[in-house]
Amino acid sequence: MSIVKQARSVRQYWQAEQLANDDALFALRETLTSHSQRSLAKHLGVSQSAIAQRLRGFTSDYDTNPYFTLRSLAEVLVQELREERPDLSACLRLVAQAMSDFRRLRYARDRRTFLRQPPTTGDGRWDALVAAVAAREARLSGMDIPVWSEKAEVFLDQAWFVTQSPGLRALAFVESPADFALRNVYLDPAELESV
Repeated sequence: MSIVKQARSVRQYWQAEQLANDDALFALRETLTSHSQRSLAKHLGVSQSAIAQRLRGFTSDYDTNPYFTLRSLAEVLVQELREERPDLSACLRLVAQAMSDFRRLRYARDRRTFLRQPPTTGDGRWDALVAAVAAREARLSGMDIPVWSEKAEVFLDQAWFVTQSPGLRALAFVESPADFALRNVYLDPAELESV
């Protein structure tokens, strides 16, 4: 096995470990909405202070704000793309809002939650665009790029210009952010800004 494949494998396991730890904390906190720390500790065979210590400082931006995740973005895009004539501008506004939401997240755990692999939108072009969002936002925030966003199935074989105006293709080709262009997705970066 090459060093590149080994490094990718290690990174994939590391990301999975972080997500599993996040899931455990969210599940623990959820359990405590209907049980006391004392009763849960007794059931788990640990001290109540161990439960309290595990949850110390645990907060989430998702507790107080209905921010997007890539999963919820993909689900909304599926609905929009089912329309007889999907509204490209509406879809791009949803993507821009999701990117804006990611940038508002204060905790690494919430950013990892946002970047989890979403379900398919049912359209490979939009799947590639969502993967580009994940790669770009992770890179710009100093996080590891999610392994799922580097898989072959989220790279297009043919160029997709995300514009309804053929006259804007040249601009999209030149100005498209790198994480999008790598996946053969070309758009005006202004389309990615939330108003």
